[in-house]
Amino acid sequence: MLHLLRVSESISFGDALWYSLVTLTTVGYGDLTPVTVPGRIVGAVFLVLSTGVLALLFSLAYSLLTGRLFPHLRLWWNRGKKWYMFYPDNEASRILAGAFDDGCTIFCNSEKTGESRALHLKEMPASLMALPFAGQGERILFVMSEDVTINEHIARSLAGTPVQIYCRGEGLNEALPDNITRFNQYDCAARLYWQLQPCQPAGEQMILLGCGKFAASLLNQGLLVAPPHCTLELFGDWTDWRAMHDAVKDLPESIIRLHFHNENWTENRSLLASADRIILCADDEQENRDLLRLLRQYYVTNGHIDVRSIPCLQDAFYFGTPDMLFTPELVMRQRQNDRAQALHEMYRNQADYPVPAWSELSDFLKHSNLAAADHLLTKIRILLPDQDVREVTPEICRMAAARFESASPDEKELYRSIEHNRWLIFHALYNWQYAARRNDAARLHPLMVSYDTLDETDRQKNDSAWLQLSTLAEESNL
Repeated sequence: MLHLLRVSESISFGDALWYSLVTLTTVGYGDLTPVTVPGRIVGAVFLVLSTGVLALLFSLAYSLLTGRLFPHLRLWWNRGKKWYMFYPDNEASRILAGAFDDGCTIFCNSEKTGESRALHLKEMPASLMALPFAGQGERILFVMSEDVTINEHIARSLAGTPVQIYCRGEGLNEALPDNITRFNQYDCAARLYWQLQPCQPAGEQMILLGCGKFAASLLNQGLLVAPPHCTLELFGDWTDWRAMHDAVKDLPESIIRLHFHNENWTENRSLLASADRIILCADDEQENRDLLRLLRQYYVTNGHIDVRSIPCLQDAFYFGTPDMLFTPELVMRQRQNDRAQALHEMYRNQADYPVPAWSELSDFLKHSNLAAADHLLTKIRILLPDQDVREVTPEICRMAAARFESASPDEKELYRSIEHNRWLIFHALYNWQYAARRNDAARLHPLMVSYDTLDETDRQKNDSAWLQLSTLAEESNL
């Protein structure tokens, strides 16, 4: 005890620093060796270095586990499941990802970590699909950047692979690879709007305020699904649209009632008061809200007002918010595709000449069938005017088919003209014109004429579009 006491009394400030360093680094035995000052200096250097090395090793191990190894282990564990991959991690992709719960959700090129449900990886989609186990299940990629050029590049880097790709973009591309489907928020908004707010079978007078991309898509879709006798009044600068769809101007008033106004909408109070509906569809949501306040404050409107915006007043119908647009049904269009393929297959079975399979069709012909699928709801509402039909179901198709079968000759003649005019408007939107001989490359077709000039054989061919309702009534995936 005396010996220990004497030792403790001889400890200097340097000894205290040495013991503290040894204790903090949890090495121990510093009270025994080293005993000289140079030895302790060398030991202190190694103690400090060893602590830094350990910290580095621990940080590298943590980074490897959380940043790469652990996520890849989760991918491997889910290798046989469906992968829903999203690029990039933005509001649109997060909204859409929330609708899927039957597989593994992956955000590519994402800096986020630590989320339990979704995987956030720094890899790009092509690098992810290069993993050895990446091809062991169904893979779906949603490329949803606001830069459509980047989206196109990423989508085409996986063209021809087993990955089904939904690419946010614009335009119609004849050479689009089979595994790539293009979508955009403008078309999604238009399809959503006309589904939720279909026109009355007897026709309506409608005003469109706004002349941007949303308005153009609303107009295009409206022309394809609106029943006869609907009138569209358009205000604003539609110069570009009219130049792009030049053939539309040649359609007679009996087929399409499209009026472009040069005056400002504020100068036409009588039209605003008489319209059945006013659609506020500028690209800028704030502009739409401002238009709504002006209409409510200074004008008499007897029809309903529909606004592409988040709700701001209670007395209007709102549509087109991101949570409404970025849904599996609007982006993937699975039901619409199924209906379009079913319609095409019926046409193939009925035709007396070879008709290509769906996979062999050009993008234009696929779009033609998709437009016909969208028009099914219009046909049903025309056949069943007393019912407020908002959805195509087998039971509704069965009722509509029975109504068509019992129609009078005059009614069937009307139905035939409606279908021909729908086909005519669709082709006119893509600038097809009349010619005695058909030439798809030149966009020429002998049926680009009014219904009353068709011969009886060509008139009766339009019955098939209505008779298909009977076959669709047996489909369970409508």
